[in-house]
Amino acid sequence: MKKNLGLLELIAIAVGGMVGGGIFTILGISVSMVGFLAPYAIALGGIIASFAAYSYVKLGLYYKDEGATYAFFKRTYPSSHLAASFIGWYTIFGYISTLALYAYTFSSYSLSGFSFADNELIRKAVAISILWVFAGINLWSVKGMGEIEDLMVYVKLLILFAISVALIYFSKVDFHHFAMTMQSDFHSTPMLNVI
Repeated sequence: MKKNLGLLELIAIAVGGMVGGGIFTILGISVSMVGFLAPYAIALGGIIASFAAYSYVKLGLYYKDEGATYAFFKRTYPSSHLAASFIGWYTIFGYISTLALYAYTFSSYSLSGFSFADNELIRKAVAISILWVFAGINLWSVKGMGEIEDLMVYVKLLILFAISVALIYFSKVDFHHFAMTMQSDFHSTPMLNVI
């Protein structure tokens, strides 16, 4: 059977999800909750995610299967059809919710420079349009969607790298003030927020 997605496409999908979810979607929320401790909270999330990734790799090797949550659950508990169906629907709901969050966030960012940026109806219409465009591309060609994903993710990473270099080069950071702010955030932020 011929694979439609290559290594670059799969890496792009994983990195795109991490960058899209981790930087563009939750960064503002995490900074508002934990301040300068946000990198630690994100690093802790990365460590926890690596445990999940390791588990998926081990399950894939054990079952010699490329499936995901539903496939692994069904093979581990073959007589539990109802629970497997709940896992399947829960996974689908999770993917749909994540896609909706990404589309809505992108919609909010893309409309932020316009006078109608606060109009919820327009934000939702743009988000739904984004979902339809990518669903159409996916239906047209999985390989084509993979190549578009490659382009979007690698351009996004290049832009983030350029912004990082510019900020490092042109910044005038007072490290004493930074350390004092971090210490203040550490003492005033409940550890449960970081977790």
